[in-house]
Amino acid sequence: MSPIVFAHIFEFWVGVIFLVVLFGRLWPSYRLDSFRQQMFMLRDELFDYAAAGNIDFNDPAYRLLRQSMNGLIRYAHQLTFFRLCCTFEMWRNAEEELPVRWSASWEKALKNIKNTEAQNKLNEFHVRSLMLAVERIVTGSPVLIVGVSITLVGLVIHKGWRNLAQACKTAISQVGFKFVDTKMLEEEAARMAA
Repeated sequence: MSPIVFAHIFEFWVGVIFLVVLFGRLWPSYRLDSFRQQMFMLRDELFDYAAAGNIDFNDPAYRLLRQSMNGLIRYAHQLTFFRLCCTFEMWRNAEEELPVRWSASWEKALKNIKNTEAQNKLNEFHVRSLMLAVERIVTGSPVLIVGVSITLVGLVIHKGWRNLAQACKTAISQVGFKFVDTKMLEEEAARMAA
């Protein structure tokens, strides 16, 4: 074997090892840290909204939303499509119907807020936290990434989207919310925060 061929083989394997380390170790760690940081920022934004006097810190809707966000932050390392499928199967095969307490409590607390602007803003915080969780699940699953890619191509061809970032967000939300049971996700997040 000539030194040039040996050098090419060596370079190839160094590149393969680099990619394995990058995608096997560094990328998942980055995704986890990024998700938690975005959720911390959203939770801080919610706190600032309450601190500005728009809603009371003891309001049940505020407390439930904060509990959900804390659970998602704590539960982030377990927030994968595989684990979500396992949890869904556990719920489906449970002997008795598992109660959906958090969602019912959230809807009741949200309806009890008299100020419709505050009600809409809290609902916006809720949707944004769910969207962050769904993005984390979708971008961590090769199966869902393929689904997003196909949906993205369909959106670009069908609707002629010119803004790729917005098309990606739409594709992620379409695929993610189709495969992710948000009520179960919220229940698990609330359970983890407790």
